[in-house]
Amino acid sequence: MPDRSDPKRASDTATSRAARKERRRERSRDEILAAARAVLLRSGIGAMTLEAVAAEAGMSKTGLYYYFPSKDALVFELVYGTLERQAVAVRDAVKDAPDGGAALAAIIRETVTGYGAQLDDFRLAFLFGQVAGAGAMTWSREQFARVRPLNDMILGRAAALLREPAPGGGRAAGVDPRLLTFLAYLAAVGLLTMKGLVEQMGDPLLYSDEQLVEGLARVFTTAAAPVSGA
Repeated sequence: MPDRSDPKRASDTATSRAARKERRRERSRDEILAAARAVLLRSGIGAMTLEAVAAEAGMSKTGLYYYFPSKDALVFELVYGTLERQAVAVRDAVKDAPDGGAALAAIIRETVTGYGAQLDDFRLAFLFGQVAGAGAMTWSREQFARVRPLNDMILGRAAALLREPAPGGGRAAGVDPRLLTFLAYLAAVGLLTMKGLVEQMGDPLLYSDEQLVEGLARVFTTAAAPVSGA
């Protein structure tokens, strides 16, 4: 009897099956990360064992190892995911900025408002290593290689705009464009650090978030203003 099978249909079926398997894998991975974040925020780094995360996710420790070979790998993915989401948000906020000053203001605003709404994510991304203690976060070269492009995502367009000559021929004077962009981002991170500190102590800042963001934005917009003949 001749083979009446359709090679294209068989290929499409195999592709569809592989796609479903990959979606299930990604869903399970996301569920593990959500469980790890819940354990970490609820009980602290000391309690965030692979056993605790597996129990939170409703799976065996062996099953968890299929996705994450170690606690360090799991923590890195938590931190990286937080950094990546915010980097994308900042990039999107900056992409339509007409000039360097507006780009710096957009970086400050998006960083403060984005992380300000999720201070736990901010603490995870920026303060976790200090709180957890020496040796709690050791990243490999490969992991650093994944993180570094996020800096370009956050800082790249603003720095490029600051390097462009103004219509009158002037440039922002005194500070390298990339450094000025980084300082704007650093100021936003510092504001968030102070905000998180005082709110935990029940002693909020005198100024509102909007006042603080507006003040920083004006300072850096002024710093980015072109100086004729510079």
